[in-house]
Amino acid sequence: MDYVHLRLEFSDSQFPEILEAELSELPFDSFEVEKTFLSAFIPSEAYNEAAVNAILESYKPAIINTTTSTVPHQNWNSVWESNYEPITFGNELFVGAAFHETPTTFKHTIVLDPNMSFGTGHHPTTAQVLTQLFDRDLDGISILDFGCGSGILSIYASQKGATGIGIEIDAHAADAARKNLELNEVKSFKIVTGDINTVPEMKFDIILANINRNVIEESLMRFKQALKDQGSLICSGFFTSDIEPLSAKMSDQGFEIMLTTNQDNWGMISAKPSE
Repeated sequence: MDYVHLRLEFSDSQFPEILEAELSELPFDSFEVEKTFLSAFIPSEAYNEAAVNAILESYKPAIINTTTSTVPHQNWNSVWESNYEPITFGNELFVGAAFHETPTTFKHTIVLDPNMSFGTGHHPTTAQVLTQLFDRDLDGISILDFGCGSGILSIYASQKGATGIGIEIDAHAADAARKNLELNEVKSFKIVTGDINTVPEMKFDIILANINRNVIEESLMRFKQALKDQGSLICSGFFTSDIEPLSAKMSDQGFEIMLTTNQDNWGMISAKPSE
């Protein structure tokens, strides 16, 4: 399967992440942000130039250059490898690919397959959710990883003793997540392809929702039903400017806000069911 590589150059470094969020509403498989550049990859058969241009229209004054090219299927791994760098979190976690040399100085290591799936740990949303798990005792904890992308959060939680389910609406990403769980010998989590309606009728200690604001708001009641009384909802995938209105919505839906963080204009909210 061939891919279309859309590359955008902007006049200001704030715009790549803004357009990443906008374009994620279309069936793009992966994004790469580097300073004032945004690269977006989408299967050739799913590329809709008119739909892309409709999104870009509002940002024309900030766009310096736009290019599109075709990446043949057989060349994808080399393209991905040339752009993918490992990421580290102190001495807690190393995230890399099989072609990276894995150091032995970290408490946890995760190997991800060269694949166009969301959630490699590079993006501030994934990083903030991971950070919320670092200091938690996850041994024996049940977790719902909603919008699991590459499966990185499920893998890390499993390494700390948790069990659970990852749900991903995109079939391609779900398959990639299953492969990543296999690469990391994870047996305590399973990946389900689906949406909020596929959340099982059971209670979880923690729900992770690294998705966009609209989906979080639409799913709040189901999240509350799926959480244990003392459970936690950790959500990200939205801009810092969304923290206040989303927190208000969550409070209206029966959640108590425990903590908010932001990184590079992206926000995170940690909450629990109200008493």
